[in-house]
This record gives sequence, structure tokens and C-alpha cells, in this order.
Amino acid sequence: MTSYRQRPDWLRRLNDFGPATAAPRSIVPLDPSELLASARETTGLQEIGDLNWIETFERRIRSIDEESNANLLGRFLARAETIRVLQTKLRLHEAWAREPAILEEPIERPIFVLGAPRTGTTILLELLALDPGLRAPIAWEAQHPLPFEGAEDKETRRRLAEAEHDLWMDIQPELATLHEMRADLPCECIHFLAMEFGGPYWAMHYKAPSFTAWAMTQPDILPRTYRFHRQFLQTLQYGNERKPWLLKSPGHLATPQGLFSEYPDAIAVHTHRDPQKFVGSAASTTALLHWLRSDDVDPKIFGQLALGGFSYMLNGVMDMRKTLELPDSQFVDSHYLDLIADPVAAIQRIYRLAGLEWPKGHDDRIRGYLRDKPKGKFGKHQYSLGEYGLNSQAIDEAYARYVEYYGVASEG
Repeated sequence: MTSYRQRPDWLRRLNDFGPATAAPRSIVPLDPSELLASARETTGLQEIGDLNWIETFERRIRSIDEESNANLLGRFLARAETIRVLQTKLRLHEAWAREPAILEEPIERPIFVLGAPRTGTTILLELLALDPGLRAPIAWEAQHPLPFEGAEDKETRRRLAEAEHDLWMDIQPELATLHEMRADLPCECIHFLAMEFGGPYWAMHYKAPSFTAWAMTQPDILPRTYRFHRQFLQTLQYGNERKPWLLKSPGHLATPQGLFSEYPDAIAVHTHRDPQKFVGSAASTTALLHWLRSDDVDPKIFGQLALGGFSYMLNGVMDMRKTLELPDSQFVDSHYLDLIADPVAAIQRIYRLAGLEWPKGHDDRIRGYLRDKPKGKFGKHQYSLGEYGLNSQAIDEAYARYVEYYGVASEG
């Protein structure tokens, strides 16, 4: 098929080892039993979860192995990341058994930033996280939350996570125009939810249709994922000052009932933007993430997923807020154009509606951060709607109800 994007020469040559040997699955095997055995051997730990969780893990990995059409590098990343997250999950279970008080930590009134990709969720998370009275998970601790042999200190764990982030940029430099990848920045929930193989992380990177079909018949996956979400926050919080947690992921749009079931006192900061600006960009983002690991990428499929998927999720949240299936009073709506026009005023409004106290000096922190991180710092992400089988009329029709209900302004 036609190349979706250009690859660095070193990566193209490396991936050619797959077809050259006709055996990429032999070069980098993805056998769930062997991966789990490796994680147990390298940590010396055994307890990792119940049988239902193990079945979810095994089915996800088998589906990636057999259906994702991952290239050689994609298989390597799947193997390396799987071993890393299994090792971390083993260490977490050991910590919880050693210190049962960890799982008694109260997680009160967490704040979730949720919205479609490219609607300002990332910069809003980073600006909110400047508040010393709030606590966001940082990328390095999402990957390495607990000390382990050879990485007892936080700086070593931060350096190891930074190397992984830098590798993603080396593989696909274009990613930097979409999302700055740094180990010391606040991160999305998906990064630690990678340890729950029914969560969104793996779906963002690999096709696994048989797993997806099976997971839709397993009602225990969603509550288990959010239960682990809480347990992970409890682990980071244990022994430290308790602050309201600040969290973010577009994936929460798909599962808001699971979120509020686990966190009934949560505050949801819901971001909004002109769909003409975010739909094509969201399609490009998800296609690029799959292209990072596979040569089998049809951009038009990702265009339809962005068009239909996010309109379905946004309309679903809207309808559940209307009927109070979701607690509408615990939502704060934030519009992208307001955030860009006057960031301080937009965030002050969020604080007021969420019942948060504005911290002293926060105006200057926000302005200073934005001064040092101008929009387009790493260049402009280039894409066209036609590349993804999209057009303006189809976007207007799919998102008409959403735009009207929230009063989303056109960006021209």
C-alpha cells in the first residue's frame, strides 16, 4: 500500500528485516504466557491479579500478535511495553500486600479534564497543574511509580522514562507537533491504565478487532479499570501530602458512567471546540499513533472513527447530562477560544464554577508558562480533511446537535 507518512531512514531499514526474513513474529514473539513469565522472573514476584484480569491480558496480547499487522518495531514496542507494565503491576500488588493502608487512602473530589482530542485538554491540564494545591500524575511516575532494583531514586526513574519518550520522537518526529512528549509533564490517565489491558492505551496503538468484540461482552472490565485507576492514585499519594487529583484523558468521554461510579464526587472540566478544527486533527493523531507501529494504516478508516466516534461520545455525554444520568452540576464547560483569548480569565472561571480557591500568584504562573511555551513551538501539524475521507459538510451534520447545545463558536 502507499506509504502513509515518511519514516526516518534508520527505521525503514530496521523494519525491512521483517519482510526480509518473512518471520517478524519469530524475531519478536508476543506470547502472553512467556511475557508474564518473564515479568515474574525479572521481578521475583508472582501476584498480579485475578483470573478475569489475566484472561483480558492474554486476549489483548494474542489479538495484537495475530491481527495488528505490526511491523518489526511495532512488535518490539508491544513486547517491551508489555513487560514493563507487567513488572510494574507485580510491584504494585507487592506494595499493596506489604502496606494495606495504601488502599485506604482517600481520593476526594478529583478533577477530570475531558474532551475530544485537539480541544485544548493538554494545555489546560498543564496550566491547571501549575497550582501548587493540586496534584497531577507526572509522565515518569506513570511509567515507574515505585522504586525497583537499579532505579531506587526518582531521578533514575525519570531518566528511564525520558529515554522512552525520546524514542517515540526519534521514531516519528511529527509527533512533537501534536503533543510535546516529556517525562516531567503531567500525563494522561491512559499511560498508567496501560496496566489494565482492557483500557484505552492499547487500542490507541494497535488493531485488535477480536479483542474489542470480546471485551464488549465483559461488563466487569470497565469497573475493574476505574478501580485500578483509584488504586494507582492511592499508591502515588501514600505518604505524601493529600491534594485534589488533576486528571485527563479523551478516553473518559467514552466511559463517563464508569468514571462517576468510581468517583461520585468528581468534577469534570469538559472542553469544547469547533469540530471543523478538531475532527480532522483527531483522525490524523490516531492514524499517526498506529503508523508509529504498523505499515497497515488506512487514513480514511481513522477519519470515519473520528467523525462518528467522537460525535457519538459527545452527544452521549450531552444527553446523559440533560437527563441527569450524569451529575450535570459537577460539570464545568470550557471553550477553546476562551482559553486562547484570555487564559487567566478562562481558568479563573473554571475555579469559580468548580468551587476552587484561586492561589496567590497563579496569574503570573500561567502567563510565564505560556510565554515559555508558545503555540506551535515544534512546528505546525499538517493534514487535510480529504486525506481522511472527510469534508466540512459531513462534520457539520455529525456535530450539529453538539455545537448548538453548547454554543460552540466557529473558528472560520
